[in-house]
Amino acid sequence: MPPARIPGDSSEQLDELPADPQTISAAAALLDAFDRQRQVDLAASLVARHLTLGHSPQALIATLAHAVLREDAGFHAYQMLEAGVRQFVAWGDTDEGRHILIAVARYLAAHSPTERASLQTADIARRLMRGGELHQEAGSS
Repeated sequence: MPPARIPGDSSEQLDELPADPQTISAAAALLDAFDRQRQVDLAASLVARHLTLGHSPQALIATLAHAVLREDAGFHAYQMLEAGVRQFVAWGDTDEGRHILIAVARYLAAHSPTERASLQTADIARRLMRGGELHQEAGSS
């Protein structure tokens, strides 16, 4: 499989995307992309747009963390976010560093929204209210 293209590196234009940092990363565009399935390319383009305009990477990272937390994500999403942020800090605001945050956004968008996350809290609450256990030992029914 060929590597994913980096938004804005080829003839693709990012000019039609929002330019304001609050619109890109806060609640509007990026979180909206995570709310819908199959928005991997849009999420990557929004991150690329945010970073190429010179907006704060810290604000973008905070938005990515917010997206993971509200999704009630599993271990791998947290691990991907942490590793991506650490790598970005190591590389800095360079092309390579920006590519890392774009990859993180792609991964998170590919795993958002999850049906599990939207129903998990209600399912756990229902089981607990009925006196059930969260986890059962293997072999017990």
